[in-house]
Amino acid sequence: MIGILNILKPTGMTSHDVVSAVRKILNIKKVGHAGTLDPNVAGVLVICVGKATKFSEYLMNGDKEYVCELIFGKSTDTQDSYGIVTAESGKHSAAREELESVLEEFNGEQIQIPPAYSAVKLNGRKLYEYARQNIAVEKQGRTVNIKDIKLLKFHGSSALLRVKCSKGTYMRTLCNDIGNRLGTLGHMGILIRTESKGLHIKNSVTLQQLKFSYDNNRLDECIIPVEDIYRMDKIYIDEKYYDRLASGNEISGITNVQSDEFYVYCRDTLMGTGKKTGENTIKIDKMLL
Repeated sequence: MIGILNILKPTGMTSHDVVSAVRKILNIKKVGHAGTLDPNVAGVLVICVGKATKFSEYLMNGDKEYVCELIFGKSTDTQDSYGIVTAESGKHSAAREELESVLEEFNGEQIQIPPAYSAVKLNGRKLYEYARQNIAVEKQGRTVNIKDIKLLKFHGSSALLRVKCSKGTYMRTLCNDIGNRLGTLGHMGILIRTESKGLHIKNSVTLQQLKFSYDNNRLDECIIPVEDIYRMDKIYIDEKYYDRLASGNEISGITNVQSDEFYVYCRDTLMGTGKKTGENTIKIDKMLL
């Protein structure tokens, strides 16, 4: 079994919980996620099944889309509504026009300081480990790219935003920074990941739906072929080379290769991704058999 799952993660579950549930449902050990979601966050969790786990790094590097709630007036130690209030502003609301103007300032590349309660590592330890021990550390900024930010709803004391961004962008920190820029302070309320690497929440499946599909031999309704997500050129090799390719050996005399990385098909089977090893020689790079 090889493929990608677009799972709708509910709040209350860790990403590891979802992976464990998928292992149990599909009765397969090789399962992994491509980008974690905090337990209090819902939405798209990309799950790789079988040898599709070899593509997890590629899938993690993709852009993300979120819908998040920005609450004005208070900042917290975790930068979300689950944390302890660290400061409160006398200004608990903002004008819509003022907010829209500030949002425009956050479009594009910028340096973001990750939150203290995060899994970002510093000197081999995660930042939240320092925070839990009340150890102050100097956090390094990271370049992130806010590709689009839209105001969906505005309630004076809170706002609902849709954000398209690069990997590694913290919505909690974005809400905190917007609140600081407005002079109201701010923190994040609800957060839903609506898209990851082109997989949208409208096409996601719950764990219950996955189990139903598996129990009724309809798993093809849930499993997405790797080649539909990770798009590359495809080459078709004569069946006489099947055994050599399957053994991980090079084959020569292949002249129809235009790119350095591609899918290799033989005997009507996707064998894996291939790479050029010479002018007319190739071999399997990631075996999917």
